Amino acid sequence: MKSIRARLLIGLLSGTLLCTLVATFMLYRLADHEADEQSDLRLLQVAWALPLQMSDAVRIPVEPDFDDVVLAQVWNRDGARIYVSEPSHALPRQEATGYRTIAARGERWRVYAEVRAGYFVQVAQPIAVRKRVAAHMALRVMPPLLLLLPALAVMIWVVVGAALRPLERLAQAVRGRSASALQPLDTDGLPPELMPIAASLNSLLIKIDSAMSAQRNFVADAAHELRSPLTALKLQLQLAERAGDEAARAESFRKLHERLDRSTHLVQQLLTLARHEQTQAPPPRLPCDLLALAQTVVSDHAIHAETKGIDLGIAEDASSLVAQVHVEGFKVMLSNLVDNALRYTQAGGQVDVAVAREHGRACLRVSDNGPGVPPAERARLFDRFYRPDGNALWGCGLGMSIVKNVVDGHGAEIELSSNASGVGLVVTVRLPAAA
Repeated sequence: MKSIRARLLIGLLSGTLLCTLVATFMLYRLADHEADEQSDLRLLQVAWALPLQMSDAVRIPVEPDFDDVVLAQVWNRDGARIYVSEPSHALPRQEATGYRTIAARGERWRVYAEVRAGYFVQVAQPIAVRKRVAAHMALRVMPPLLLLLPALAVMIWVVVGAALRPLERLAQAVRGRSASALQPLDTDGLPPELMPIAASLNSLLIKIDSAMSAQRNFVADAAHELRSPLTALKLQLQLAERAGDEAARAESFRKLHERLDRSTHLVQQLLTLARHEQTQAPPPRLPCDLLALAQTVVSDHAIHAETKGIDLGIAEDASSLVAQVHVEGFKVMLSNLVDNALRYTQAGGQVDVAVAREHGRACLRVSDNGPGVPPAERARLFDRFYRPDGNALWGCGLGMSIVKNVVDGHGAEIELSSNASGVGLVVTVRLPAAA
C-alpha cells in the first residue's frame, strides 16, 4: 500500500499535468482564433497593397518561414488572369467577394477577394498554415510548464512531509507506550484534522483501562471468594477421611456435598457475571413474550419451590406482553431474582412473578413475603459478594450483581421496595419505553 505522501505526490502531479494539458489545449484554441483573425487581416492588407498594374515579374515578399505563405491572383476586366504569385498553387477564381473557406488542390484554403478599379483581386492562404501557427504558439508555452513539474514535486514532498509530521508524532506516542500505559494522549498542539483521531484513541484507551480494571477486580474478587470454599472443601474431605464410624462418615460426606453445591453455584455465578460484563458489543434484542419467559423460569424453579414448601407462581393479573430484549440475559436476570426469593423465603411462603405495562413501559415484578431487606441495606445488594448481616443461608452474593448488569445493559430501571403487607421484598424491573 502506498504511503499518504506518495499518494498525494502522485495525485497532485497528475492533476498538475492534466491541468497543463488542458491549459495548452485551451491556449491552442485561443491561438487558433487569434491566428485566424491576424491571417484574415494579413490577406486584406496584401490585397490592398497589390498594384493595379502587375506583371509576372512582381513578387510578394515572403519570409523563409512557411507560416507567411500567401497566394495572390489578379484578373482583368475581361476575366483573364494577369497575375499569380505562385503558378504551381493557382486557385480557381471565386465568384463572390469577401472572405470564404474553400477546398482546392487537396487542402482547405482561406480566400479573400475584392474588385478594385475593374480588376478582381484574390488572396489566399492554406488553413494548415494557420493551424501550425496556433500549434507553435501553444507548444512554446508548454515546455516551461512541464519544467516546473520537478520543482513542484519537490515542493509537494517537503510540504506534505511537514504537514504529516504531527501524525507521525501521534503514531510515535502510541507506539512507544507499554501495555499498562493507558492514560489519554496529549492533544495539545495537534491540528484540527487529527483531533477526531486523538479523541477516538483516548476514548478507546479509557474503555480498555476500564475493562482491564474490571477484569483485575473480578479476578481478585473471584480468587478471594474461591479461596474459602476450596479450603472448606479440603478440610471437610480430611474430616471424612478421619471419621471413626459410618454415621460420622456419612455426615461428613453430606456436608462435603453441600459445600460442593455451594462451590458449583459460586463458579456458575462467577461465569455468568463474567460473560455479561465482558460482552464487547450490545447483545441483539429480539421480540420476546415476557409472560412466556416468566412461565418458563417459574417452571424451572417449580421443584425447588415445592421442596421448600413455597407457593411459586404467576400473578393473576399478569398478561401477555411482547418487548425487545436480550432473551438469554433477561432469562438469567429473572432466574436470579426468583432464586433469591425462594432462597430467603420461609417454608409456607409465597413468591409471585408479575408481568404488566405501567405508563407505557413493560415491567417485570418478583415479590415475596420473606424477611425482606432493610431499606438502608438495599442499595448495597447490587455490590459483588455483599450479603446482609444475619443471613444463615449460604450464598455467594453475586445474584443481584448479575441482575444489575443485565438491567444496565438494557437501559432499564430496577427498584427494591417492601411488599404491600409490609413483609417481604418486591423487585421491579422497568424497561425503557422504546423496548
